[in-house]
Amino acid sequence: MALHLPDRIAPIPGDPGTVSRRANRFTMTADTILEAVEGLRTAIADTGRHESKALDKLAENADQVASRLATLENRYREAGSALSGFATELESAQREADRLVQAHAEAEAAQARYEREIEHHRDERQRTTDPLVAVDLNRHLLVLSQRQGAQTAAAADAQARFTQVVTRLRSAGTAAAERMRDAIKGDGLNDGVWDDFAGWVADNAGILKAIHSVLRTVTAVLSVLSFFIPVLVPFALAAAALTAGLSLVLAATGQISWIDFAVDLITVATFGVAAVATRALGGVMNALKGTRVARLAAQGHRSPLRSVTGSFNGVLRGRNGLSIGPVKLPSVKWAWEVNGAKGVSNAHFLRVASRSQAGAGGPLDKILLQMGHAEMQRIKLAFGVRTAVSMPNTALETFGPPISGALERALPDNPVSAVVDSLADGWQDVKERTSWKVGS
Repeated sequence: MALHLPDRIAPIPGDPGTVSRRANRFTMTADTILEAVEGLRTAIADTGRHESKALDKLAENADQVASRLATLENRYREAGSALSGFATELESAQREADRLVQAHAEAEAAQARYEREIEHHRDERQRTTDPLVAVDLNRHLLVLSQRQGAQTAAAADAQARFTQVVTRLRSAGTAAAERMRDAIKGDGLNDGVWDDFAGWVADNAGILKAIHSVLRTVTAVLSVLSFFIPVLVPFALAAAALTAGLSLVLAATGQISWIDFAVDLITVATFGVAAVATRALGGVMNALKGTRVARLAAQGHRSPLRSVTGSFNGVLRGRNGLSIGPVKLPSVKWAWEVNGAKGVSNAHFLRVASRSQAGAGGPLDKILLQMGHAEMQRIKLAFGVRTAVSMPNTALETFGPPISGALERALPDNPVSAVVDSLADGWQDVKERTSWKVGS
């Protein structure tokens, strides 16, 4: 509620009683929160007499809640104190302003009265013909003018003092507002638009995490399929970008760890690097073919294009495996090569570079092969980084628990399952430590 203060002397608006009641309400809320904190602390202390993991976990959660409540208690305590102080300032300013308004009104009334008397005596002086009476009237006019000047000065002084009162009150209001803002900003319990959004994410975290998990699976599947079907590369990249975007939202609101977001972001980055390198490798292949055709033509070969094309196609024999109707499946060897090269065109280049000889040779051919191998190294490095980053998460969260459970059922006393469980717990602890909401 804004308080509009007058610049010219007038009664100061506002109800100190209403402000005081709101201040008391904040203070009472702070007292209630303090009682709740003390009750929680007592309950936490009581759990120390029992040996129970459930009670220990409950005590840990209750301790966190108590700490947050203690912070919230300070917010209401500061707000109550700030409003209470402002209510006192407002009441004092209103009393002083009322006195000044009365003094100003009396001074203006006296000034107007003296003005009327001065006009009356001036008229008498103009009409008189007696010099002695005129002198007496002039003396009386001088006294009246002095008295009128004193009242004018009194009115101006009242206005100046009123301006000081308003300035002090504005300063008190600003200071109270700053105390309340500082308490809100400094307690980590902000209630802005971001917090409302974070609350919505928290309320819908289950479905959002499920969507995130599905997007991760779709990205992984499309990533592998795009090795064999290049037209799927943009879709795989789009799925990876959506996964990273949703991951950022979940991490920024404290629903998943920033490690999960980093994994998703690196997936997008490495996939993008590999896609760019693969496109560049396609250009290298076209240049390589053109260079070899030109070299054979310069040597007088009768069919340089057919020879180079046949050489390229020849090294790709053995790509097809079983046929299911019109669909031809790749051979196991070729599928292995494509998977290792992270793409059909990449595997094609590796075969051509190592086996095709028609038109090969010369400095330009050597440079193009070096460029192609450099792009292949970039592709392998990108996917190597991606694997290294995602491996702990995949191994300890996806495969770790089933392996540990199977070993426990087969060999209850085996040490391997304990190691796996320990690593999984340690990894989970790391992820919990890297889970926090932006702005908390």
